[in-house]
Amino acid sequence: MSTIKYTDMTREQLLGELKKMEQRLTELEAPERNYREMLEALGVAISIQDTGFKILYQNQAHRGIMGNHAGGFCYRAYEHSEAVCEDCPVAMTFQDGISHATKKKSTDANGKTIHVEISSFPLRDETGKIIAVIETVRDITRRIAAQEALRLAEAKLRSLIEQSLVGIYIFQDNRLPYVNPKAADIFGYTPDEIISTIAVGDIVFEEDKELVDENIRKLIQDEIKTAQLTFRAKRKDGAVIDIEVQGTRTVYDGKPAIIGAFLDITGRKKMETELIKIRKLESLSDFASGIAHEYNNLLTAIIGNLSLAKMYAKPGYEVYDVLTEAEKASIRAKDLTLQLLTFAEGRRPVKKTVYLQKSLQNWIESGLSESRITPELAIQENLWPVEADEAQIHRALANILSHARQSMPGGGFISVRTENVDIEASSGLPLKKGFYILISIEDHGVGIPEKYLQKIFDPFSSVAQKSSGLGLASSYSIIKMHEGHITVDSKLGVGTKFHIYLPAFQGSVSPSEETMKLYAAGRGTVLVMDDEEIVRLVVSKLLEQCGYDTVLVRNGEEMLRKYKEALESGRPFDAVILDLVIEGGMGGQEAIGHLLEIDPHAKALISSGYSNAPEMSRYMEFGFKGFLAKPYRLEELGKVLHEVIIGKEE
Repeated sequence: MSTIKYTDMTREQLLGELKKMEQRLTELEAPERNYREMLEALGVAISIQDTGFKILYQNQAHRGIMGNHAGGFCYRAYEHSEAVCEDCPVAMTFQDGISHATKKKSTDANGKTIHVEISSFPLRDETGKIIAVIETVRDITRRIAAQEALRLAEAKLRSLIEQSLVGIYIFQDNRLPYVNPKAADIFGYTPDEIISTIAVGDIVFEEDKELVDENIRKLIQDEIKTAQLTFRAKRKDGAVIDIEVQGTRTVYDGKPAIIGAFLDITGRKKMETELIKIRKLESLSDFASGIAHEYNNLLTAIIGNLSLAKMYAKPGYEVYDVLTEAEKASIRAKDLTLQLLTFAEGRRPVKKTVYLQKSLQNWIESGLSESRITPELAIQENLWPVEADEAQIHRALANILSHARQSMPGGGFISVRTENVDIEASSGLPLKKGFYILISIEDHGVGIPEKYLQKIFDPFSSVAQKSSGLGLASSYSIIKMHEGHITVDSKLGVGTKFHIYLPAFQGSVSPSEETMKLYAAGRGTVLVMDDEEIVRLVVSKLLEQCGYDTVLVRNGEEMLRKYKEALESGRPFDAVILDLVIEGGMGGQEAIGHLLEIDPHAKALISSGYSNAPEMSRYMEFGFKGFLAKPYRLEELGKVLHEVIIGKEE
């Protein structure tokens, strides 16, 4: 190639040669400009670093993330370090000639800490020698933040599921590939035991398998999206529990599955059963009370006339014995009306503070005296007193003992235990937290079949031993009205055990006993108000036998007029007996207010066949001095009148 001598050229020749050289340079620079334009247009943050880690080139995207550091060393620019970073992907590419990537924290162009993903690629010359490394950078700060938020959300969700009080499960192919700890605990297993060894069929009660299988089939075959049902399940310890389950169709590991929740509702079902019993009893209240009221009016006349007839007859004569038997039968009829009122919450207990320790022994021994059953008693010493209607508690226990006798026709032993107990709010019993006495009565009879056990206190049903449903329903209602509770456990061929809880009285009281006393004949005049003529007549005769004169009226208006006339004449009545309910007129509840306005010292007694009325159980709060529950005998009438007119004898 010849050498051009520019000194031999004319000016025009020299200018022409320069233009040729510019054209050649432009042609050489064009590819470089194209490459730069391409790198800028990619939108990817790109830099080029030489073998000394000096930044030869940065496109605009790279400068936007990392700042402008062209000509500087990358480790100083990005990490403020004096040496190459240990995990530098550029250094690793220089070493092995392949691409590398890493994620790290860095500082952006504004000095803000960011997360970046750095990748390196080798740049070679014509001989294959690595002369530089192309580095790409992606700002993944948002992605890292989203991943962290997702991780935290997943951790919270897992924590909620693992600590949930509801059992969470996944069902697939008759197995449970996932259960949370609560789900496993419901069935008495560990999560690992259920996941690895238990099939769903193993925990479903046999009689409910068809129901469960059908719902599973519909969900898996996508006939329904969700299902909710209850079934009985078997725990690891053999106990049968009630389960409420909800399930939704899903896909798990690429196959149809069910995800949902288990809830142990055994306690709730028991409470619902108790509420149903209570509602049944309450629905009978008005009906039973009405019948009992009318019946008690009739019994008042019958028992009163029998008492009078016995006074005219002589002991030892056949007619006296016949009257005595008739009186006994009438008293039994009276007890029947009391039971009707009691099981329907128709008779409120007239409570007083009593010690049951001695009474229990007497009641049990007398209740079993004419049977071939021997009582085994374990009565705790210093048994707490209770506030109770002693007669009602006696009746409740007598009904249970009667059931026990019928379950043991061949005789045997009945165990009766009492103890003081402290009931916690978490006991599972429908009782307030506090102190109670527990009376447990256990027979060793034939037991009660499971299908009858839930109906044992239902007044409309009878158990297998033909025990009176009314008697046990009455016992249940009595204990409930005393703010207590009664439960029953039974096994066929083993026996039945009743547990009776009564609230303990925590005050101080001394045990005492009252016996029925016959009082001396009274004197004075008694005003009797009753809308039943037969009742007025028999009460008049009974009062005459007690030594009293009587004035009879039908309603409250007439009573107030007679009382005011007697008071103004200076011959006041010594006592007034007021019937609580008067058909078509003023009854005792309304009349007592007007009477006390006339005479604040009036001695009035309330009388009714509605022994459930609050005026009977809390008579003093309404201004009465005493009460007479129909029907009553001559002795009861004389006793109450003596206490009201003369005062109680000590």
